[in-house]
Amino acid sequence: MGGLAAAALATGCATTPKKAATATAGAPLIVASTAITNSLDPAAALSNVGATFNAQVYEPLVAFGASGKPEPALATAWRTIDDLTMEFTLRQGVRFHRGGTFDAAAVKANIERLLSGDPAFAFRVGQMGTLSGAEVVGPDTVRIMTKKPDPILLNRLARLGMTDPAIFAEKPGTVASGTGPFRVTAYTPAKSIDLEAFPDAWRKSESIKTGRVVAIPDPGTLTTALRTGEVDGAYGLPPAVAAELTGSFVAKSVSAGSCAILSMIGEVEPKLRDKRVRLALNLAVNKEEFVRSGLSGYGEVPTGQLLQPGYVGYDPSLEAFPHDPERARALLKEAGAEGLTLNIATTAIFKQQAEITAGYLAKVGVRSEVVIQDLSSFITTLLKKSEVPLLYWQTDYVDLHDIAGVSRFGPQPEGVQRHVDDEEYIKLFASSQTEMDQAGREATIKAMARRLHDEAGVVFLAWPKTVYMHSPKSDLKLNSDGHVLFAESKKNA
Repeated sequence: MGGLAAAALATGCATTPKKAATATAGAPLIVASTAITNSLDPAAALSNVGATFNAQVYEPLVAFGASGKPEPALATAWRTIDDLTMEFTLRQGVRFHRGGTFDAAAVKANIERLLSGDPAFAFRVGQMGTLSGAEVVGPDTVRIMTKKPDPILLNRLARLGMTDPAIFAEKPGTVASGTGPFRVTAYTPAKSIDLEAFPDAWRKSESIKTGRVVAIPDPGTLTTALRTGEVDGAYGLPPAVAAELTGSFVAKSVSAGSCAILSMIGEVEPKLRDKRVRLALNLAVNKEEFVRSGLSGYGEVPTGQLLQPGYVGYDPSLEAFPHDPERARALLKEAGAEGLTLNIATTAIFKQQAEITAGYLAKVGVRSEVVIQDLSSFITTLLKKSEVPLLYWQTDYVDLHDIAGVSRFGPQPEGVQRHVDDEEYIKLFASSQTEMDQAGREATIKAMARRLHDEAGVVFLAWPKTVYMHSPKSDLKLNSDGHVLFAESKKNA
């Protein structure tokens, strides 16, 4: 907070009306969250938090448009050569922030670097599926290859920001050079990133000339910074706090592209392999009340499936599990699971929602304690092996705008726990990853949704929304992923 105050003074936020008006005209647009990217290198960024930074500085070949479908970005057109090869026509006249030319050779260099085996790129490599290489056809034409047929290659490439090969020999985690409308002028790891409009950008910022992305880990301090005007906008606030601020600030929300669920780990508690127990847990939770109290209304009740309307494979025929605690208790008794203890593991950010869920379970006779883990421990719990039977998390399929993003529910390597202990579902998931016929693939994903619903494979809780709060003096433009676009936002005097 002290650093933010100093920054505000440095940009001229004086107390007299005349000076304030003059200073605000050139002051940066400051957007804050509880965390910022772990790396300036888009290939090494580990989380969705870093995507806010990437959206200003780096650009992919294709990007998700307002409809959520891939649209031209650094590539203006593409065509399928065969099931393993796609050819892209690149936008001409694009330059990197360091002055180098963006061309097919740069694309090839980015893909070869990603596939170099550097463990720092493991997360992004996982997102890229079976990407195998690139071939330069001409200065403005490149072919990208996969090891297996990939029906969502375009979706995957939307997550690969093109980095200037000129900085590969430096430390791309601490320096940056992309083609986006803003370039980095200063970086303090884990604290702040300063930006300025790139004058040679092909996609220019008309209103905002300087910006800053800052991290304020404590939600209370983040809220105070918003209230005092030290930041113009904030996201990552607890839903209840966001709801309290709506009287004085502008709230903008978009679908988070995820489903809040409880994973039921049968390896930890074998009784969870009984469909009656899984169904009982779904019936125990009042979803409408959960959205109101746990998400302060920033969400929707899921219709017994992960995907929301607008995603390939959403099934409009499925219905939400009703709130029926009496039947839930009867099912638990029938399954010999009365008095069951099912603790819930999660992170601090989801503490309130997990505790509300535990309260519903208690009302049907299931004892449940919420176990809060730090982020690194919870990632291990989520991805590798849990010692806790229930896991509260959100299945962020927004990353790929596809069910493929929920890879935890697909085939897993030997020794890695299953989040969905159902062979038929896992086979359908695997099939959906290589089905190139779009109609056939959509039918497969609908069959997955039906199977997960009928087997009560997870506890469906909510479709959350991403919420930004900003000052009435600012106007934040959000893209379809729920990230601020500085180039299309405004800050008024």
